Amino acid sequence: MVALILSLVLAADGPLYSDPAADSLIRQAMEATYGLHLNQAREAASKLQERFPDHPAGYLIRAETYWWEAQTDPHNETIESAYYRAQDLAVQKAESAIKAAKYPKVELLAYLASAHGSYARFQVTQKGAYFSALRAGLRAHKYAEQVYELDRDYYDIYVGLGAFNFFTGSLPSVIKPFAFLIGARGNRDLGLEQLHTAMEKARYSRTEGRIVYYTAMLEDKQYAVAFPVLEKLVADYPDNFVLYVWAADWFRQQRKNLEGAEYFERMFEKQIQRSAMMAKYALLEKAGLQFAHNRKNEAIQTLERIRSIPGTDRLLASKVESLEKQIRKG
Repeated sequence: MVALILSLVLAADGPLYSDPAADSLIRQAMEATYGLHLNQAREAASKLQERFPDHPAGYLIRAETYWWEAQTDPHNETIESAYYRAQDLAVQKAESAIKAAKYPKVELLAYLASAHGSYARFQVTQKGAYFSALRAGLRAHKYAEQVYELDRDYYDIYVGLGAFNFFTGSLPSVIKPFAFLIGARGNRDLGLEQLHTAMEKARYSRTEGRIVYYTAMLEDKQYAVAFPVLEKLVADYPDNFVLYVWAADWFRQQRKNLEGAEYFERMFEKQIQRSAMMAKYALLEKAGLQFAHNRKNEAIQTLERIRSIPGTDRLLASKVESLEKQIRKG
């Protein structure tokens, strides 16, 4: 979760993670977020905010829940606004905490790196705004480097360092000249090494490291390396249907639409006994891939299968309706 929560430390009482209750809340919130159980994640975040109101921990978690919610419903302005408010508040909390000098500076710098990195990711994934993302990424990298100089064993920060080093070499060609002029120059190989370190050694950011590494491999078109990483995420977080969208994109990028449709049929068969809702989302991706291959009649039939399964969900229903309109129009 963008090097989430980052070993939050209280100056007087020692590391926050040494407090079993606080550590449990952090882990609950993170796992709930990755599992797309966002209400549970926000409940845990609220408890952290209540207990540590002048610390950025709970505020960062809440911001990240809105990034994931935006992934479920792209271009939803209400969700986007909620993210921007939460992210801005998290930054304010960290900056105020640095001035108050109540918490160790290294932890707050790490938090600021994560908060600005989160904004950079949101701008890319939700808005396609590469230049504003680049500027936020530079701010994040500045703080991350300060953390690295203070404590090179602070492995949670390696997610941000690795992402910056890898992706600054993978920017769209129209951005690269500007990136060079403002100092956004990374080392691709070092970035991959740092991501591996985060996946192996970070306290809270191992899953985030896997997500960023998957994205890096996809960007690098190393599809055979990327997919097992994604499949493990799907296995670890079986209720996160956003991961299905990522899997469908993996097939689309390689023009393997029908192979992808077969994959999601198998996923449907696997999920139908466990979760009817996740089975429906598997069929939704199958229909999308069938449509991408111009199998319109088959795609419509797949959508009808979704409607035949008991249970309703507003978001899923809207996605089914939207895809059906595209198919009939196309």
